[in-house]
Amino acid sequence: MSAWDELKREPAFKTNWYTIQQSDLELPDGSIGRGWHWIDFHTPAVGIIPVRADGYLLLVNQFRFTTRTRDWELPAGRVDEGETPEQGAARELREETGHRAAVWEPLGHFHPSNGSGNQKFIFFIARDLERISAIQDTNEIDDARWFAPDAVRGMLARNEIFDGMSVTGLLWYFFHLQYHARGGTHDK
Repeated sequence: MSAWDELKREPAFKTNWYTIQQSDLELPDGSIGRGWHWIDFHTPAVGIIPVRADGYLLLVNQFRFTTRTRDWELPAGRVDEGETPEQGAARELREETGHRAAVWEPLGHFHPSNGSGNQKFIFFIARDLERISAIQDTNEIDDARWFAPDAVRGMLARNEIFDGMSVTGLLWYFFHLQYHARGGTHDK
C-alpha cells in the first residue's frame, strides 16, 4: 500500500507553538480526502528521566490548566528554535529542577497522537546530576522531588501519573533497565 499523497495544504490557524493545517489528500485507493485538519508542531518536545547514582528518579509537580490536574511528571518541554534536542533537554532540566547533568543518554522518540498531529517527543536519560540552582520556572513547577524506583512504579500502577509523555517515558525507562539487565542489545 502506498503513502497518502498531500495535494494541497493551507494553514487554518497559527500560533507560536503549532499550526492547524488543512490538507487535501489522495488516498491509496485513489480517492480524494478533502479538508483534513491536523496539528503541525513547529518543534519537537523533550522529556528527561533524571536518575541519581542510587537509582532514584527526579520528578516535578505541576498543575495542568487544560485538564485541571496536578501530578508528578518528568521534566519536559519544547525544543526552542536553534537548539538541538539535547540542548533543549539540558535547559528544561535546569529550568524545572535546578539541576544539570554531565551524562546524557538518548532513550528514543515517539509521536503521541500520530493520527491528528506530527508532535514528536524525544527522551533522554540524565545522569551524574548536580544541583546548581533553585527551580527557575516557578510559574510552571511547584516542586521537584526524588522518588525511589519502586515508588514511581507504584504511582504508575495506581494511575497517579496522568501525563502521557511521563507515563510513556517512565515505562520505557523501566523496560530499558529490565531489557539490558537480561542482556538485551539494540541490535536487530
